[in-house]
Amino acid sequence: MKIGEFATCTGLSKDTIRYYEKVGLLCPEIKNKHREYNEDHIEMISAILKLKQCGFSLQEIKILFEWSQNTNENDELTEAEIQNLQQMKILFQNKYKQMIQREKEIKQIKQVLLRAEYKMKQLLEKNKG
Repeated sequence: MKIGEFATCTGLSKDTIRYYEKVGLLCPEIKNKHREYNEDHIEMISAILKLKQCGFSLQEIKILFEWSQNTNENDELTEAEIQNLQQMKILFQNKYKQMIQREKEIKQIKQVLLRAEYKMKQLLEKNKG
């Protein structure tokens, strides 16, 4: 599919899609000077949007994607790669902790909303007339 249809499918603007390409998050096939997107690209966009909602920057998402696509469990790592991997591990552990904290906050907000809804329901029933 071309960029216009892809934009419609993902809910993103063409400019955003082009920006994601520019920073290396998307790499569509180019046929006859036109970008061609497929279901894999839609899944990538879905993952990008979810990660952004969780507080990941585009740079962090790019690092995660590159690492997951280019790493083999059996690879022998250099000292620099080990240090880089340890930094990424700390970054993702911190993101995980932030997500757990957000989850707790969301649960608290849900409780407040449920209590408010209950009170409104009680008031409406009492004042039906």
